[in-house]
Amino acid sequence: MKSIINILFFLLINLTCCAAYADAPRTNLVYYGTSDASAAAALGEDMFVVADDENNVLRIYKTNISRPISSFDLTSFIVADPNYPEADIEGATMVGDRIYWITSHGRNKDGKMRQNRYRFFATSVKMVNDNVILTPVGIPCSTLIHEMVKSATTQHLQLDSVTRLDEKKLNKKERERLAPKKEGLNIEGLCATPDGKTLYIGFRNPRFTDRVTSQKRAIIVPLHNPQQVIEKGKSPIFGSPILWNLDGLGIRSMEYSRFHKSYFIIAGQHKEAQDFALYRWSGEKEKQPILVKKFPADQNNFTPEALIVFEKSGRLLALSDDGSIVIDISDASDCLKGKMIENGKCLNKHLSDQNKKYFRGMWLDI
Repeated sequence: MKSIINILFFLLINLTCCAAYADAPRTNLVYYGTSDASAAAALGEDMFVVADDENNVLRIYKTNISRPISSFDLTSFIVADPNYPEADIEGATMVGDRIYWITSHGRNKDGKMRQNRYRFFATSVKMVNDNVILTPVGIPCSTLIHEMVKSATTQHLQLDSVTRLDEKKLNKKERERLAPKKEGLNIEGLCATPDGKTLYIGFRNPRFTDRVTSQKRAIIVPLHNPQQVIEKGKSPIFGSPILWNLDGLGIRSMEYSRFHKSYFIIAGQHKEAQDFALYRWSGEKEKQPILVKKFPADQNNFTPEALIVFEKSGRLLALSDDGSIVIDISDASDCLKGKMIENGKCLNKHLSDQNKKYFRGMWLDI
């Protein structure tokens, strides 16, 4: 009898440990070569491509290798202004062998308008002798938000008040108010429907205020003709917006999983705050996303901004924007000129050696 009790106790302890381990986030993945992971897509079951919102370079990584295996500079393709080349790429989704990419379509941190940030574009992906070849597709669209503001389907969102594309009519105070982390517009999510015909555009900011409950709802705007926009320069056709109750949070990333037959959403604050959650949505417009888990606020400043879905295995990998992590440096030359902060420290994104910059990954157990 005593031996049976001991065996049962042993099993109980192990089951408890395993359950705790399954719920615990794992942040042991570190990737070098860039820091501000902001958008990504899976390339098979052990590879992904990632964008950095601080530059216009796409980098390809193996999930188990910490250095990029190749890279592709988009600067010339998106026709970047050499004075302000940063496009602020924030969302990506794959349809067949094509990846659609979207930038923030918002102003910079000071509320100043930068034309490079208004881009919707695509690349194709091919494997040639085990090498990944990324090729630009069509012509980047620079008028997506301009058309959305005018669309009859989105008028009730009053997006014109948070974009104010009439830049010359703004004073300094009004301009600063339109910074993405204040009251300005900021797109961070892009996700294809299972048939690939429609893309859902997810907003980190603004959020729509429900007049009845006064709750802030996350905004998703369907784009029904992405292929025609990219290949033929057609005007975008937008569907009726979807409003989600994500406990006041906006959308940081979203993707559809064929394995789970569900959409997964990373939600977060529109401003700087360690408040992130993972939601799951059935795809039924009359239903709301369901909370899966909260990201621990003290998880080493893990800031999930890109979600990768691996279709065959059903694995989900969250990538952290680690550009603002403070790094100890031994010499001022280790930091970009004028960017070093007190006591010999430097922000990750300001390290002078690109190879020393890093971002982290976390497998999400569903």
